[in-house]
Amino acid sequence: MTDHEKVQELLRIKDQAPMTIDPGKSALIIVDVQRYFARPEYAFARVIDKLVPGLATGYFERVKSTVLGNIQRLQQAFRSRGLPVIFLGAGCYLEDGRDLPEWMRDFDQIGLRLLGERVCPLVNHPSWQIEDSVAPLPGEIVMNKTSSGALNSTKLDQTLHNLGVNSLVVCGLTTAVCVTQTARETADRGFRVIIAEDACTEMSEEMHRAALLAFSYVFGRVRRTEEVVELFTAARASA
Repeated sequence: MTDHEKVQELLRIKDQAPMTIDPGKSALIIVDVQRYFARPEYAFARVIDKLVPGLATGYFERVKSTVLGNIQRLQQAFRSRGLPVIFLGAGCYLEDGRDLPEWMRDFDQIGLRLLGERVCPLVNHPSWQIEDSVAPLPGEIVMNKTSSGALNSTKLDQTLHNLGVNSLVVCGLTTAVCVTQTARETADRGFRVIIAEDACTEMSEEMHRAALLAFSYVFGRVRRTEEVVELFTAARASA
């Protein structure tokens, strides 16, 4: 066996342990499913296409054909049980983006150089809004972050504890950056975390799989949307 095959065997053994997620004390975290991450007409996609033409094509196809529909299924599963559905967005509060970390400002500079516009939108700009098909219902929480992981720049941790939540299902955009970063941070704070693997995506399938593999190695579980919905449906039936 190669070293990687041995790692995969280790993960297979680890994954056989019962999941300790508590369906009755769970929240759905939807990470950065904003218009500018979900639609190819905004600066995020246009900058990438300028740098490497065609790179984002498959990404946007997966968002449209798979990710958004699976997020809708997760929303239905959580809302039907009265469980919290919390949305995260990435954006700046200052018009020039000075409140963003260096790596995000660097991406903005590339956008200014190539397109004459910044990539990261202002909070409440139309491109900052959550994509229409998975938009929040009245009363659902939306938090803006100025970082990749939510706990570094929001009150998500405190909010979840106040809600009595100890378990999370995380999905959104993109897998290797904000989704797994948020999942790792919350796992480090003591939450039990599942990533819904087909309710997130990345620029390539290889990046997507690598990010999920690294997360499942230590931090939590990776499951298909269908399995997550079945878990919560079974919990409701037995309640």
